[in-house]
Parts: sequence; C-alpha cells; structure tokens
Amino acid sequence: MSLSIKARFLLSVILVTGIVLLDAVLNLQGQKATGQLLREALSKNVSAMHLASGIKHDFVFYDDLTFRFLSTGDEALLDEGDRVRKKVTIRMERLEQESDSRTVKELLSELETESAIYFEEAGRLLAAASGSAAPGKKESILRVIRWAEQIPVRQKSMGLLSARGKEKLALLYALCDKLVDLNRVHMEDVQKQIGSTLEQSEKTILWGGSSVFLGIALIEILLAFSILSPLRELQSGIHKIMGGELNVEINPRSNDEIGQITRAFNQMTRNLREKQEQLLKETITDALTGLFNFRYFEEGLKAETERARRYNRPLSVMLIDIDHFKAYNDNHGHEMGNVILKMTAHALRETLRISDVLARYGGEEFVVFLPDTDKTNAQRVAERVRQAIDACQFPGQESQPLGKLTISAGLACFPEDAKLAKDLVGKADKALYKAKHLGRNRVELV
Repeated sequence: MSLSIKARFLLSVILVTGIVLLDAVLNLQGQKATGQLLREALSKNVSAMHLASGIKHDFVFYDDLTFRFLSTGDEALLDEGDRVRKKVTIRMERLEQESDSRTVKELLSELETESAIYFEEAGRLLAAASGSAAPGKKESILRVIRWAEQIPVRQKSMGLLSARGKEKLALLYALCDKLVDLNRVHMEDVQKQIGSTLEQSEKTILWGGSSVFLGIALIEILLAFSILSPLRELQSGIHKIMGGELNVEINPRSNDEIGQITRAFNQMTRNLREKQEQLLKETITDALTGLFNFRYFEEGLKAETERARRYNRPLSVMLIDIDHFKAYNDNHGHEMGNVILKMTAHALRETLRISDVLARYGGEEFVVFLPDTDKTNAQRVAERVRQAIDACQFPGQESQPLGKLTISAGLACFPEDAKLAKDLVGKADKALYKAKHLGRNRVELV
C-alpha cells in the first residue's frame, strides 16, 4: 500500500522515540522562521528598491518637464512639475518610514537637502524663463529698450542656473542609485541568513537520520527535500532579481507556508516588472499623444544617423506643424486643441510606415525620421501624410483660415543636406518655415 507523505510522517512519529518528535519540531520551526524571514525581507526590500527607483524616475521626469517648458513655454508643464515634486516628497517619506537602517536614513536626509536645493534652483530657472517674455506691441518704447538691455543678463543667469541644476541632478541620481544598491546589499545579507538557516536544517536532518533506523531516515530526507528544494528555488529567484532579471516565476509546489511565500514572491516580481515597464514608458513617451518624446527621438536619430553613415544609406527627417493651430485653440479652447493633437498623432501613426519613428517635437509640431529613405521617396511619404491629414474630418475645422485643418511639412536628407543629426532637424525646420511662408498645407525641401 502506498502511503502519502503525511501518513508516513504519522507512522514515523508512532515508531520512533522523542528524538524523532524533536527533529520534526526543529524542522517546522526552521521552516516557519525561514518563511517569516523571506516574507519580511522580500516585502520590505523590494518596496524600498521600488521607492528609490521611483524617486530617481521623478527627478528624470521633472527635468524633462523643465526642458520642455524652456522649449515651449507651456505653463501647464509647471503644474505637472509641482505634482512631480509632491510625489518625490511622498516617496521619500514612505521610504523613511519603511526603513530601519541608519545609513538609509542618512542618505535620505542628504537626498532631501540636495533635492530641496535642486528644486529651489530649478524654480529660479523657471522663474527667469517665465519673466523673459518679450513686451507686447502696446508697451512703451522705454520698456522695450529696458527689456532688450536685460536680455544678456537673463541669458547669463539662466545659463548659470541650468548648469548648476544639471550638476545637482547628477548628485541626486547618484544618491538614488546608492539607496537602490544599499537595499540590494540588505537582500544579500538576507540571502546569507537563509543559507545559514538551510545549513542548520540540513545538520538537524542528518542528526535525526543517524538516530533512527533506515526507514525513518528516508522519510526525514524526503520531508527535508520537500522543504529545502522550494527554499533554494526562492533563494535562486532572489539572486536573479538582485542581478536585474525580473522575469522570474517560481512554480508553487504546495499550499503550505512556503507555497504561500512563493505565490507572494511571484506577485511581487510581477508588480515590480509592471512598475519598471511603466516607468520606462513614462520616460520615453509623450503623455498627451502617446508618441515618443523628443528626447527619445534625439537619441534614436543619433544612432540612425551613425548607421546610415556606416553603411552609406540614405536617411530623411520630416518636421510637421499643424497650420493655424493657435487660431483653433482661440476659437475652440485648449481641450479641443488637445483632441486635435491626439487625432493628428493617430492619423500620422496610421499613415507612416512601421520603420518610421514618429515623436512629438513640442506644441503642435511633430517630427519623424525615415530610415533608408532618399529625398524622392521622403517627399512621397510626406505628401501622403499631408493628404491623409487633409482628408481627415476634424471637429470645428470649418472655422480655420483655410476652411479646414491642414499641416505643413519640411524635409531634410542625409547626407546631402546635413551630416549630423541635430543639423538634419535644423534643416528640416528651415524647410518647414519655407512651407509656412509659401502658404501652408504643403511639403517643402531644404
């Protein structure tokens, strides 16, 4: 008759002396202690690593908002920046509450001090940028002269503030990385404790097996294997997470404490993986349109330009602007303006090829680079895009100066127009200006 593990365990309890009972108690205590250690360590350290990574992401996002404000002057970005600053404060407070380490608290204190200085200097930079707007047409001649005289001073001040902000931002990144590394070290300490517990359990099992006859020893070994094997898998999973591998799933073998911890471990790794993917997405995409942001586009264009140079392949850049977008906003409001931006982004994405990389340049402007595309083919693509937008039915477009909502586009090509990525964008911008000057709703080359 085949007996289950539980039945064999009960039979062994009946047949052996108190040593077997003591051995079973020690094994259970070791299992519960190890389970509690895993539960607390995984929850606390994974949460702390996520908070530290989130703080760094918030600094990255705040810097991106500042960069976009300085490029576009969109004051809605200032409100978003205030929300990001509050998120940083909340995350640091949570991290301080959840951490018992004196070193972590010291790093947090330094991070709070340095972030306060950074946000203060960033505020001064934004204030300087906000205060640099040109006087209106109705302003007096003296005010215009004073404003012009202050331009070099403001530019110098904004330059100094921006440079100090970048240095402070690098220090904040380093502090966040130290917090992540410190929690990773804590997880290594937990791993050592688990290893020590496993060694002690193995010694206890060997001692029990040597104290009883062969059958009881075999049962004890089977019981030990059913406990230690999932623990080793969990230990291996922790090691993989510490190495940056988040695609870790462990198959629960039972419904006991270790099985529950395994399920909790799997859930925490899934949550961490989803958070990391979300953070990455927020870092490289534009929140309104879902397109890539210009910072991501710049990096991609640099790499694509180098590839085109290495393999002697053509590359084109197209800069797109919605015609009379300000007039549309004035007539219908910013909410409808946002609807137009989303619809335009969707239409562009549907019309362009899979290989083309589309991003929001800022405001009502979009930018695309077209790999392996010479000037002739780029012009065909641009014209197809213009016609697609021209055929779209936008709400309220009849109030536009042209009677409908249209776009203008400028093209620049590598290597004949420019050999550097930044110069390609600049040349495309000049071509776009040319299209605007010639009446809009058209595509122009450099």
